[in-house]
Amino acid sequence: MKKKEIIIGIIALIIISVSLCIFVLSPESNDHTHTTADGQLYTCGMHPEIILEEPGLCPICEMNLILIKTDEQSVSGERKILYWRAPMDPNEIYDQQGKSKMGMDLVPVYEDGVSSAGIVKIDPEVQQNMNVKTEVVRKKNLSAKIVTNGILTTDERKEFIVTTRVNGWVEKLYINFTGQKVNEGDKMMEIYSPQLVAAQQELLSALSYRNSVAKTKFTEISEGGDELVRNSVRKLQLYNVSDAAIDELIKSREVKTNLTLYARQSGTVISKDVVEGQKVTAGAQLSKISDLSVLWLLADIYEYELAKVQLGSKAKIQFNFMPGKVYDGTVSFIYPTLDPISRTAKIRIVLNNQAGIFKPSMYASITIIGEDQGEYPVVPENAVLRSGSRDIVILALGDGKFKPVEVELGAYADGYYHILKGIYEGNTIVTSAQFLIDSESNLRAAISQFQTGMSEMENVKGETKDVKREIGDEKQELEDDKHEHSSSLVREGIIDVEGIDNNGDGKLFECPMDWNVLSDEAGRCPVCNMYLTEFTIDEVKTNLDKYGYEYEKK
Repeated sequence: MKKKEIIIGIIALIIISVSLCIFVLSPESNDHTHTTADGQLYTCGMHPEIILEEPGLCPICEMNLILIKTDEQSVSGERKILYWRAPMDPNEIYDQQGKSKMGMDLVPVYEDGVSSAGIVKIDPEVQQNMNVKTEVVRKKNLSAKIVTNGILTTDERKEFIVTTRVNGWVEKLYINFTGQKVNEGDKMMEIYSPQLVAAQQELLSALSYRNSVAKTKFTEISEGGDELVRNSVRKLQLYNVSDAAIDELIKSREVKTNLTLYARQSGTVISKDVVEGQKVTAGAQLSKISDLSVLWLLADIYEYELAKVQLGSKAKIQFNFMPGKVYDGTVSFIYPTLDPISRTAKIRIVLNNQAGIFKPSMYASITIIGEDQGEYPVVPENAVLRSGSRDIVILALGDGKFKPVEVELGAYADGYYHILKGIYEGNTIVTSAQFLIDSESNLRAAISQFQTGMSEMENVKGETKDVKREIGDEKQELEDDKHEHSSSLVREGIIDVEGIDNNGDGKLFECPMDWNVLSDEAGRCPVCNMYLTEFTIDEVKTNLDKYGYEYEKK
């Protein structure tokens, strides 16, 4: 009996062993291992949104697809150090072990401890296609010089115009050409004015009346004569007649028909607006005089350069008329407003022109020695990704790994930015292809969604083929049985609606754009690639009637 039991046990053990070997070696088991453990995907180096399960050509540019390498932990289980960072500042990153800026030991960051959202790993071949270039961050002072252009103008404080307060005619011009030198008190012109003649006659009449009532016993009458004289004198003064001319009129009792205008300050005539015999009106500009012994040099500087300029900043000035000659100047005024179109502010430099070598409207090249902004890490302008709300620099961590870091920008000069916060001296940054690396980040998200979608729908018949069609692999679609079946979804002629319902559930899936595309299974339209919409058979017939398709009526 025992012998029989032993024999039966041996036979059972053999059967179990054989069954286990068959299971392990079966094609289904091997296929499962391949899809879960292998799980290789391929992408295009120029179009990272293309993700396929098998090697081939990119459907957009027809370049060979590249294997996407995963960041799995090694078989030996050894943890790999990705980079080193400061314990107090996670953005202070180094390629090797050492000390932080605060003198603390750097902390290793392991590959299996880094979030995939922060690190991007790019295959070397893809990096080559992207033309990725890097640069080591160095500390330095950015140039404090500001190079700009300027225009010479007259000193606004030393300009005046010649005008008259009465209507009349120009009888005589003493200063009669532009550029003529004028000294203070020089005669400018004589004007004949009937208004002025009438005003002088009033004064003489007032004097005669005052003299006639001077001996009267009525004080009110005598005081009225004095008041009349004072008003007449005041009227002449308002007509810009000098006190000396009024005294002369009172003494001589002779009316002058012409009014003489005098220069109120020395200068140069820069505008002559009348000729002899011309009629003029009160308030009109007759000529303009400016003192050219001092000139203003006005220059524009950009908004971002304002921090470098202050009152007293030194400037080097060169003019086209004197090549090689450099003049010194000082910023004397910074205008309080900004040009809303050019985004520039004006500064003023005062130039001494006693020798008369400078002329208004001359063009000048100016180099302003601005304020030193300090020594900070600097990065090239093209290394910064600016989104409006954030400024990003891509750190190169080595071994094909990259990390975006938000930075705070400081001064700018000669194509470089000061970095006030975010990265440090010695970091390696990407100076080209940042946008492609950003696309590679999107690729990682696309791969994750691709793999997640496949795992969630692995029990749905033919869903993998639908995903392939979404990414445009037309060659795979032609070889795929599901695609061949989908092509038959376009119904022609008289449509057998009930015959399409193979599962007999009384429902079909129909394209909302092409109503003759019908299927008994969910999927996409082979014409427009839209998802099919579920309808009852009666609703399908109504849609076909509405858009003029024929179907078998049962």
